[in-house]
Amino acid sequence: MKYLIFDAGPIISLTMNGMLPIIEKLKSVFLGEFILTPQVKKEVVDKPMKIKKFKLEAVRVRDMIERGVFKMSSDVIPDDRLNNETKRILKTVNGVLRTTATGEKMKIIQDGEAACMAFAKLCKCDNVIVIDERTARMLVEAPHDLEKLMEKKLHTPLDAELSLLDGFKGIKFIRSAELLFVAFKKGLIPIKKSADLLDGLLYGVKFKGCAISSGEIEEMKKLI
Repeated sequence: MKYLIFDAGPIISLTMNGMLPIIEKLKSVFLGEFILTPQVKKEVVDKPMKIKKFKLEAVRVRDMIERGVFKMSSDVIPDDRLNNETKRILKTVNGVLRTTATGEKMKIIQDGEAACMAFAKLCKCDNVIVIDERTARMLVEAPHDLEKLMEKKLHTPLDAELSLLDGFKGIKFIRSAELLFVAFKKGLIPIKKSADLLDGLLYGVKFKGCAISSGEIEEMKKLI
């Protein structure tokens, strides 16, 4: 079984661009399941359901869960097991970087991101995490660059214990931008294919939180 494990960010990015229905169209051609953890559901359904401004979007995501577009992680891994692994990952990852001056730990990832990584490690299956946040991806793909990025962002020297991240090697990530690119290539967007459409899709999610550079977008546009 193959799994796409969704963090909250891509769902929010797609929703804000009117592209949430594309997830269902992608699911129809994907030979596997789209997974939500309880931590992510809390961010995209439970919390926004209590805020009138965001309630409609929350209802739409809840409907997708009820219809099976999204499968809850508990159908595959018990919540208590996932929660324990999530806590372990949070403790490990958020202990990797410390300020040189005070030794204060830097919080790198949140509960939702950690839960996605926990599911990826526990399910023992072919899986990819859909996540727009740069720092979570850099933990696995470029940890040395993450240290430099955080030092620049915080304007303070950091000490790193990067060996703590060895257990996360092999975790795979994609972004909402890649999902939209696949949907575009497969003709799943209900608008006539054009370079302008792809440009609008990719820059749309970039400006709603997807960590993708303009250079990366221009390279993707060359692939059509």
